[in-house]
Amino acid sequence: GCGEGYYVRDAMDEGINAYGIDISTHALENALAEVKDRITFGSITEIPFGDEEFDVMTAFDVIEHIHPKDTLNAVAEIRRVLKPNGIVIITTPSSNFGDWVFDLTHINVRPPRFWKLIFEEHNLEVKMFYVPSFLKYYMKNHIPIPDSIEFLVEEPFRYMLGRYFARKGRLYLVVKKPR
Repeated sequence: GCGEGYYVRDAMDEGINAYGIDISTHALENALAEVKDRITFGSITEIPFGDEEFDVMTAFDVIEHIHPKDTLNAVAEIRRVLKPNGIVIITTPSSNFGDWVFDLTHINVRPPRFWKLIFEEHNLEVKMFYVPSFLKYYMKNHIPIPDSIEFLVEEPFRYMLGRYFARKGRLYLVVKKPR
């Protein structure tokens, strides 16, 4: 779901060899000029790349749009294209609460436990209730905190925030393919 390629461009700006796919021909036709050769038509249910090709993947607000009957195939495709030790970062609505419920394209919204079980059935490790780091990137510039203390403080707090946001409607998952 790379859309017009903004994340692909941002990743490339950071020196990452990035590619994207999208099912929207409109998005691809209007893609940023600097990434047109890096994005292609494709679906999470048929990822147009080879086996074990990627170290990291993202699926931001994608899986809730696939037909429920295609869920297992999408997870199998993710597993297929991930390298051993590769990760995929996924965001999706996780409940029937919030403004997003009025978007009729959200046809595959499931509770967090469902996603955990589906990924584990495909031999993928799941970190549930993930929220992006905040101390490391935001607070550390203002309050110098040693890394050891930062980890002790931030990890439990991120877990609690993640559980709260998952109940409120937003789920962040980090899924890893074992060696």
